[in-house]
Amino acid sequence: MKRVQSIVGRSPAADTAAPHWIALRDPYAGDEAIVWPGHYSDYLRHAERTGSAATLSTEEYAALDLEFERVYRAILDGDEPYEAIVPFVDELLLGGELVHDRRPPGTAMTDISDVQLADIAENQLPGVGLVGPDRIVGPWADEPLPRWLRVQIGAVMAFVPEVDPGVPPWARAIKRRPRPATEIRQSLRVMARSAPCLWSIDGDQVEALLPLGRVFKHSGPIRNLPPVDIVLGRVVDTVNGPHMVASIPLIRRPPVEAIERRIRLEWLRLRRRERRLSFEDTLRERSEVLYRSCMEWLWLHYEDSDTRPW
Repeated sequence: MKRVQSIVGRSPAADTAAPHWIALRDPYAGDEAIVWPGHYSDYLRHAERTGSAATLSTEEYAALDLEFERVYRAILDGDEPYEAIVPFVDELLLGGELVHDRRPPGTAMTDISDVQLADIAENQLPGVGLVGPDRIVGPWADEPLPRWLRVQIGAVMAFVPEVDPGVPPWARAIKRRPRPATEIRQSLRVMARSAPCLWSIDGDQVEALLPLGRVFKHSGPIRNLPPVDIVLGRVVDTVNGPHMVASIPLIRRPPVEAIERRIRLEWLRLRRRERRLSFEDTLRERSEVLYRSCMEWLWLHYEDSDTRPW
């Protein structure tokens, strides 16, 4: 059986790390709170692919890579501006134009509801009720959450690589016996390949507010849209037409520039292990960063009021 593991899966040595004491300024963080070294081997391969000069030795690379992690954390803590990461881009060969995935996700054979996704997450990750709210809604996790939102959080967590050794619950579910029916397995794969995004809603149409590749944009009517103007979620093509899954409706649009900047920072971080990584790969592999970044911004605006962002 082919092993399935996310590129962002944590090192087994860091398995017992707890963000609430590692990252005191960001206790809701996921594995991005843990030191996550890049791969020198990928640095060398990328230099060969692009004809660039690999000027760093193994020791020099390791030292610079560790400093990248320190500055990355300082940016998230608010101690450094986003521009502080720029000096690392050329040295670690992380630069170049933003890469987009040109492979279409495919068409799912059947609809899979958010309730089903949440059930998959709970079956494969029993602690989803504890870690899910922190990962997805950040500081709002300390507030009373309605039951429907807990279901949506579970649906989002179905695609987060939180099951050891860095596997999303959906991927574990399709491998374990008794395996789900063929159409379920195929549909989950299509859903996982569909990039989550921040969308604006106009009737039954959506527009991506982040720079998605052409194959991830949708012009036809979308099913299962919430009655709001802004939503986080995945638009999945199915035989019944495209529909929205793993969605969290928002009452106000976060600043797109700030959210895109946060995803680009994560893109640079992940490229230290795979420099061919696309923007859509980052959204898929680190979907919780997208959701939580939006919710954190809304927390800053509604923290002292009775208003909730959903």
